[in-house]
Amino acid sequence: MSVTTEIQSSKEASAGFRYIVTDAKVTGVYQGSPPRALINGRLIRVGQMLDEGLAISFAGIDAENRILNFVDRSGARVSKRY
Repeated sequence: MSVTTEIQSSKEASAGFRYIVTDAKVTGVYQGSPPRALINGRLIRVGQMLDEGLAISFAGIDAENRILNFVDRSGARVSKRY
């Protein structure tokens, strides 16, 4: 069985950045203020790091389209459907 995860990324996003977001296991999304998501067993708030090594942080939620947004230190963006 193969599972695919739909992501969108800016052309500046590194392969490592895209891989980390694709591989992230999202088990909960909380749209309140502040928005947060349960990712890889950790509750992550907007602005918190998902991956320290690549400086990937959680940028927010697009609840209408069911998308989580991430950004790295260079400003590259990757979005993942949940």
